[in-house]
Formats: sequence, C-alpha cells, structure tokens
Amino acid sequence: MRVGVLGGTFDPVHLGHLHVADRTRRLFGFSEVHFVVASSAPHKPKHALIPFNHRYAMVTLATAGHRRFLPSMIELEPPASPFSIDTLGKLARRAPGRELYFIAGGDSLLDVMNWRRSEELLGSYNFVFVTRPGSGSLAEIDPAGALPAGARARLLDLRGLSRGSLRSRIRPGRRRRGPLVYLLDVAALDVSSSQVRKLAAAGKRISHLVPHAVREYIQKLEVYGER
Repeated sequence: MRVGVLGGTFDPVHLGHLHVADRTRRLFGFSEVHFVVASSAPHKPKHALIPFNHRYAMVTLATAGHRRFLPSMIELEPPASPFSIDTLGKLARRAPGRELYFIAGGDSLLDVMNWRRSEELLGSYNFVFVTRPGSGSLAEIDPAGALPAGARARLLDLRGLSRGSLRSRIRPGRRRRGPLVYLLDVAALDVSSSQVRKLAAAGKRISHLVPHAVREYIQKLEVYGER
C-alpha cells in the first residue's frame, strides 16, 4: 500500500494544501494521506509560528470531510523531533510494509540538501516535489543538481506530462531502482499561508483561500489578530 505524507507548519492550512493532497492521492493511488503538523520550523527560523494546538485544530477541521486525509501529531510523539528523517521513521515503524511518499512543495527541492541526514532520507523513502505558482526558480536550475549525489539517478522529472502519461510513469509495479524522487505539476493553486495570515490580520476576506471551518476558527478565536 502507498501512503502519502504531507508535512508542513500549516500556519494555517489552506485550500492549496488540500488540492495537492487530493491530486497526488489520485495520481499515486495513496490509501491515505497523513497531514503531519510540524512542531517547529527548523528550515524557517525567521517564521514565528502560532501555537501547535491552533495549527493542529485547523488541520483537523480542514480534513474532517475527507475520509482518506488524516491529521497527525506524530512529531510530538516520543522522542519528539521536528526532522523529517525521524517523522518518517516513526510512520514506517507504525505501518510496516507500507510504502511512504513524502509530499513537499517544489521550492523545498532547492533546500533539501540542508535537511538532516538528507542522503539517507532520500534513499529510504519516496519523495514527491510539487511545483507551485511562484516557484519559477526551479526553471533556472538542473533539479538533479539540487539533490545529494546518491539521489540524482533516482530523480524522475515529470513536469509538463499529461495526466495519462503521469499515471503510466508512476503506476504501482513499474520497475523501480529503489525509492524515487518525483518532480511534477499538479496545477497547484496560487495560495500561501503567509498570504492568508496577512489578509486575516487585516480583517480581509479569506473565504476563497481556506476551508469554511478554518475561516470560522481563525475569525472566532482571532488567531492572527484580526480587527
């Protein structure tokens, strides 16, 4: 069984996250997608996160109507760790025999060599990097060059392929060379958490960016200091 793992700070979760989770689930045939709420942001030290309980509550609300989407606080389970290598290890031990696919924004590919034990991480689990509007910097580099040497031969750059071609390239049972690194387009929505925070703090409309229940939570509790 294939399982998707969408990790993030989710500050807050928005419709773009749900779109990516849904599109990748359908393409790869994931039995479920875990929304792993980050306890901290080790790769975004300048980003002051709102408390974990708020971010987890919003993810729970956003995924409530999707039976294959599961909110997860596994980063807090002992031993607590904000690093992907530890998070995926916990998930792998909890669900032996399942094939894990870590889902991240395409811009994360540019920083993946700075992740803890990145070569071991990319050699142990599948990764799906999804391009999003505003990640034009990917067009200016060789994606393989952003990966540790051991992972470069396992990169599948599938950007620009039709849906049918994508399904053919990623179908279960296809001859594999171990865990793969996928780079693909899923027509991601042009929305970001920072955009939602800014609009919410100014008391402006966010109903087109987040699920209804998340909007109500943000406004009711004044999570981002709305006026």
